[in-house]
Amino acid sequence: MGEWVGVSVKNFDFISRKNQFDDLLLLFSKEDLHTEEEACDGEKYVKRYFSTTILKAKQILDATGHTLQEAKIDFERDKREKIEYIEYLIEKGERTQASLEEFQGQFTFENWASAVKKYARILANDTFNNQCEFEDLKKEKEKQTTLTEKVVLDSLPFGDEFWGLDFEIVDYWNIFRVILEAFDLSQSICLDYTNLYEGGWCDEVPKDEEFEVEKTIVLTEGKFDSKTIAESIKLLYPHLSKCYSFIDFSGYKIQGSTSFLTHYLKMFIASGLKNKIIAIYDNDAAGRAEMLGLQDIRKPKNFKIKLLPNISIADNYPTLGPNGRDVMDINGKACSIELFLGSDVLKKGDDFYPIQWKGYVEKVATYQGEIINKGEVQERFELKLSKAKAEGIIWDEWNEMDKLLQMIFEAFNEDE
Repeated sequence: MGEWVGVSVKNFDFISRKNQFDDLLLLFSKEDLHTEEEACDGEKYVKRYFSTTILKAKQILDATGHTLQEAKIDFERDKREKIEYIEYLIEKGERTQASLEEFQGQFTFENWASAVKKYARILANDTFNNQCEFEDLKKEKEKQTTLTEKVVLDSLPFGDEFWGLDFEIVDYWNIFRVILEAFDLSQSICLDYTNLYEGGWCDEVPKDEEFEVEKTIVLTEGKFDSKTIAESIKLLYPHLSKCYSFIDFSGYKIQGSTSFLTHYLKMFIASGLKNKIIAIYDNDAAGRAEMLGLQDIRKPKNFKIKLLPNISIADNYPTLGPNGRDVMDINGKACSIELFLGSDVLKKGDDFYPIQWKGYVEKVATYQGEIINKGEVQERFELKLSKAKAEGIIWDEWNEMDKLLQMIFEAFNEDE
């Protein structure tokens, strides 16, 4: 017989597995595990389930490459297959050219996504009857529907296709990413594995490796950059920390710098590595110059090369040069990771640690700058991090770092 386990929103299991978790724990961590004592027919039992939010599930899917853009790519691939089949039926005289033109015009990603969200809400809010059908869904099938809605409806609730698309063509997590757009960000998403455990099909608490995902590798210019970003993700977005890995500079005595980052990046590209890679350069003159040198390199789609983002705190920042002190925009000239540590770290008393101008970088026609007393600034951040772990996060102190993290999270959710 066996037992089924599924990822559910409200009343409906959108993705299910039999007798095992398989990849369903992608969306969860051990911190999401809950137990509750309940009763059924006078008998008490312990309900075991994982619970997170739609927002966090979206973030994990985006971080692991299951984005709306990837869903659109899957859709277009499936659409081409459907068109080829209609053309085959036209050759046999079973369909008309007009039907093909209607399909090509109406079966769009936007129309399909709209239908998916519409019926996802219906399924989540309805319940099974004895025939395992849904009353509201049956009513929908009796109504006059659009061509796209009919394609989706014919696959529900447990048809041969996955929300109107072919199982062999689409990635169901990409489609699930579209489904999640139907619900509020605060809505719970659950995986109840009580029956799976009671039936002896799984451990009481899944093993650590069952939560693992294919990690995105983040390359930075140095040890402090990697450690800072990794620790900030663990603090601010702990559910996403399992999605990223960083170079261990100290453990393996790996050198770091702008030029070394380029060396590692080229090596990874040449190796044909399949992991997603994000390389992050400082938003300074040296970083921009290095990025210019990478323009003609063929970059696979699993590679993203980024500068640290522009930030408002750098729009008017104190600097030191041959002509003394000045206040100017240092975005693109002197923004290293230290500028993302928060104004509370960058200020000593009422004054910011200034930028000291260095050499001229001809390739980008500007001077390279570096914050003075960098080691002291880094030590102040370590204290801030420890305090936040012990006393809680004051989000206003993490605005710049949050902007950097959002850039990382959204790196593979962008149109090229």
